[in-house]
This record gives sequence, C-alpha cells and structure tokens, in this order.
Amino acid sequence: MEIPGRAQRIGRRWSERVIWLPPQVIGAQRRRTQTLLGVATAVAIAAVPVAVVVGLFIPEPAQNVPVVLVGLLFYASIRLLVSRSLFTLAAWVFLSYFCMVPLNGFLVAGGPSPTDVLFIPVIPVMAAVLLPARHVLVAIGVALLDLVVVSQTAGVGQVGVSELTIYSMIVLLTVGAAALVLTVVIDGAFDDVTATRVEAVRLADELQVANSELEGRVRSRTTELADALQREQRLSAQLAELTVRDALTGLHNRRHMDDTIDRMFRYALRSGHPLSLAIIDLDDFKRVNDRYTHLVGDQVLRESAAVLEDSIRGSDELVRMGGEEFALLMPGTTGEEAVTVCDRMRATLAAHHWDSIVKGISVTASFGIATTGTVREVSELVRAADEQLLRAKRMGKNQVLCASVGAA
Repeated sequence: MEIPGRAQRIGRRWSERVIWLPPQVIGAQRRRTQTLLGVATAVAIAAVPVAVVVGLFIPEPAQNVPVVLVGLLFYASIRLLVSRSLFTLAAWVFLSYFCMVPLNGFLVAGGPSPTDVLFIPVIPVMAAVLLPARHVLVAIGVALLDLVVVSQTAGVGQVGVSELTIYSMIVLLTVGAAALVLTVVIDGAFDDVTATRVEAVRLADELQVANSELEGRVRSRTTELADALQREQRLSAQLAELTVRDALTGLHNRRHMDDTIDRMFRYALRSGHPLSLAIIDLDDFKRVNDRYTHLVGDQVLRESAAVLEDSIRGSDELVRMGGEEFALLMPGTTGEEAVTVCDRMRATLAAHHWDSIVKGISVTASFGIATTGTVREVSELVRAADEQLLRAKRMGKNQVLCASVGAA
C-alpha cells in the first residue's frame, strides 16, 4: 500500500510519536510494544467509522455504539500502561477488548450475536504478535472459550447475508485502519534505515578519507622525525668524535686514550695477554718552532703524525698526548715485539724527507716502552713508559727503550 508523499511525511511524523519508546526498551520487547501501539492506535482510529456503521446498520445502536467507542478508553489505558513500562499488561488489555466484543451480547442484549464469531480469530493472531511465547497459549485458551460460549448460545448457522456483510465491514474497517498505520510505520522505518545507511556510507567515506589523510600525515611526520633523529644521531656521533679527536693531526686525543687504555689494561689483566704502551716525543721540536715559526711547527706535527700512523699495525692505536708528544697502544704485544714496532717507526721518521715543508730540516723521535708484564696498574704503566722516554732523551735521543728489555 503506497501513500502520497506529503501524506506519507505527515503520517511518518505522526507515527513516530505514536510508537515512540524509551531507548532502554530493546529487542523483542521493543518490537512487540511498538506493534501493540500501532495496532491499538489503528483500532482507536477505526472506532469512529465503526461506530457510524453500527449506528446506521445494526439494530439498537444505543446499546452497540458505546461498546465500540469504549475502545478509545482501552487505547488510553494501553498508552498509560506502556508509559509505566507495563508492556505485557498493556497487550492483555488490548486483547481483552476483542474478548469483550463477542461477549457484548450478554451485557446489552441477553446473549451474543452469531456474527460475534468473526472477532474471535483476532485474539490468537494478536496474541502471537504482541505477547511473549508463554502467554500465547493462555490467549488461545481464552479464544476457544469465547468460541464455545458464542457457538452454544448463538445460532451461528442462522446468520443472514446482510448481517454478515455489515459485520464483515466492521472487521475490514478495523483491519484497514491497522494496515494504514502499520504501513506508515514500516515505510517510515525503511526510510529511516535507508537514510541511516546512506549517512553511514557517507560517514564511512569521510572516515576513510580522513584516515588516509591522517596516515599520510603520520607517515610524513614519521619520516621527518626519523630523518631528524638520524641527523641528530650523526651530529651527536660527530660531536662525540670531535671531543676525542685532535684538531691538528686528526689522531685521537688524550681523553680517548684515558678511556681506551683503561679498557685495554683490564682486558689484559683478565686474559693474561700483554699490553704495551709507548710514549713518543719529537726530539728538539722547540727549535723548529723557534727557528721556523709555530706555523711550520704545526705542519711538522701533522706530517710526523701521518708518518708514524702509516708505520703502525692494524691493531695498534696512535694518539696525540699534547704538544709534540704521542702515545702508541699495542694490545697483545710483548716488550720485544713493541721494541721492533717502535724501532721501525723511529727509523721511518728519521729517514723522512721534509723538503715539502722546509728544506734541510730533519725530525727524530725518542720512544719509551712499558708492558703489563712489569706493572699492575695503569698509572704505573704510564709512569714506567715515561721513565724510559726520559732515559732515551738522556742517552742521546732518537732511541727506543723498554722497561723490560732495555735499549734497542
């Protein structure tokens, strides 16, 4: 059944008020109660035209019309009970109206009419729709009782065609009104569902777009943060490296040596492997600064560091202690081996040509060596190497002396 657009919109707004329930009423209870309100409203609407039909076509309208119009009172009672959340009781009140109609004849005419049988099938049908399952059997029993009473007291087989037609019109009016109300309610429900689905699709699309934009921003921001973190790590590593590097020669500095020698020394004690330390000092370097200026002296220091570093092994580490003094850490190296390494460095430096800096200049170095075989503390190791360096200086310079093996 279709209703014109304007009437449908008006009917939908009206039906929304008719079947409105609190949100906490959910599930089957909500569906049954909304159906009850819709059908009860339809019956109440049909009461007026039914009363007109009864008044025009049924004998003794003064007795029958009030019974029809009492449906309005039942409707008011149903609305009151529903507002108080007495849903099942409201459904029974509605069914009691249809139970009363077949028995109306006992109240006003001394007995029921044969056409009252037409109203009895409504009882179990409505019960199945409106009541919980455990109440339906009770409603069917009431309908059967009504049927027995009417069949025994009224001549069902003696119903005339005209009388049957009139009562059929009454039933059709009631059913038609119910169909109208329920159609409007169902149409409204489908429209609401459609509108909700369309809105849900729109919101889903917007959410997907928003998620895509957010994911893009997050990826972009994550990339930026990762790049910034890498830059910061690189800068931190560079800064940390700068703090342990000598700016003039590019070698590690005294700070790095202090950390490294302590670690190497502890490992040597634990493992039993030897550790040798050589302290190297350029001979008569002050005369280079005084004669050729500090700028030339810096060039000589850089060149000396390069020559010495090219002469060491891969496991050794050369550091600049400060001024013209260097240190060489030689893990896993005995005193004899250290002397061999340092003597090769001494000879290479002494044979180096310095013409690219200053013609006629020569540079030599003295070496003092100590190993863990003769000392048990880092400070003792450094002191022993320094003492051997002083001995090498006193003995004529350009020499390699070791605390455990003597002069080279």
